[in-house]
Amino acid sequence: MLALALAGCEAPPPPPPLVATPTPQHAINVLVSRQDGTPVPGAAVCAAPTSGEERCTESGPAGAASLVVRAATYTIRVTPLPGQRLAPDRRPVDAIGGDATVAVRLEPRSFITGTVRDDAGAVVAGAEVCAHPPSTTIDPTCAKSGAGGAFSLAVRSDVYKLDASGPAGARLITQWARGRLNSGEADVFDVRTDDASGVDITLVKGVLLRGTIRSGAGVVENAQVCTKTLAAPLPLDCERTKKDGSYQALVEPGQYYVWVVPPDNVRLIPLWYPSALEGVGAVALTITADRTIDMTLPIGPQLRGTVRTTDGVPLAGALVCVDTPFPTGRICRPTSVEGGYVVTTRPETYTVQVLPPDGSDVVAEYFAGKTTWIDADEVRIGPGDRSLDITVTRGVRVEGRIRDTRGVPLEGASVTLSDARGFAAGGETDPTGHYGFAVRPGQYTVDAFAPFRSELLSVEGKTIDVTGFTVYDVTLPDASP
Repeated sequence: MLALALAGCEAPPPPPPLVATPTPQHAINVLVSRQDGTPVPGAAVCAAPTSGEERCTESGPAGAASLVVRAATYTIRVTPLPGQRLAPDRRPVDAIGGDATVAVRLEPRSFITGTVRDDAGAVVAGAEVCAHPPSTTIDPTCAKSGAGGAFSLAVRSDVYKLDASGPAGARLITQWARGRLNSGEADVFDVRTDDASGVDITLVKGVLLRGTIRSGAGVVENAQVCTKTLAAPLPLDCERTKKDGSYQALVEPGQYYVWVVPPDNVRLIPLWYPSALEGVGAVALTITADRTIDMTLPIGPQLRGTVRTTDGVPLAGALVCVDTPFPTGRICRPTSVEGGYVVTTRPETYTVQVLPPDGSDVVAEYFAGKTTWIDADEVRIGPGDRSLDITVTRGVRVEGRIRDTRGVPLEGASVTLSDARGFAAGGETDPTGHYGFAVRPGQYTVDAFAPFRSELLSVEGKTIDVTGFTVYDVTLPDASP
């Protein structure tokens, strides 16, 4: 009976087979073009997920490329063909919720190539060469020289200045190409339409000037030890002292004046080598091999006070500068948030000037509202401290850029404004060719002077009316067009 009962029961049906859910797929459509919108064919277009293999294709004649991928976030890499003078690009793309479309405009790219050697003619491997664009916000592009001293810089097509520094321990003096010791005198390499090749840079072997800066209370940290060469009209080159008061400066063999400036938070006086308070008493130091020079800074009196504008607002971030009418070492110290300042210096009769912070509408002027050191009021500082509150004038901004006929920004060009009373304001252009300062409203004559060493003509005697914020750009013509 049991067997008959079992024979009458049916077995349960088997479970249904498992069916995999398909992974969603989407298309990433990429349109590759130049900055002017011209299509770029033949570029490699790759989509790389955060994990897994990337997929690649090429842009077609119209610059279009399409990749079918699973839903995810990708990095799109676009690499143009060699010879197209375009920089590669990459950017993130979200292809999770559906198809994605991205337009990639490739920047023009150029190459700057050359060789780094030392002053004996030997190639220098491991030197760092950097290309600086005419911008204060874009980082330079840098590369190391190879075993044969050769370097290659892939840069956006623009104008550049190059600087080069030797490898660690090589004792090679950093310089701007070619053979220039500061940016203002550096050669400009224009690679907007063509590459620059054969850029050879020679680094000079240096010697070390080192020592310790002290005061009567011990070592002095963060003092500036400044050298000025007698071989060329170059500005001071300064190094800071360490916590133990030591400093080390790599200089080209030659003769130098040495000036030590203490930090602004101590009651110490700047000193010229060997122990002169004034520049006229300085002695040139001959440095042909490594040399050690220690100096001890003396204590001095202080000039202190507050700087305010004519409407009574404290002026923060300005510089209060003291100097003699015939400069022997200009000392500038910053103002605090409350407009306060302290300058430690030697007993002497000075002119006192306030330099406002960059971009300010405050006029740079001497004590008592004077424009130049010729008519500036004298300020006597004796053996004791002196207080001097200063009021400065609010004006209006005059700004602009100085370029040559190729549109290249000019660093180190000078711009002056004069009114019926004479010189009113002036300054030099920065690496972007920009200048700017504040003046009182009025009519001015503008003179723009070419940078030192340039083969450009100055532009003088232009009249402008300044009633509010004013932009005045200047193009300096070639001396030999």
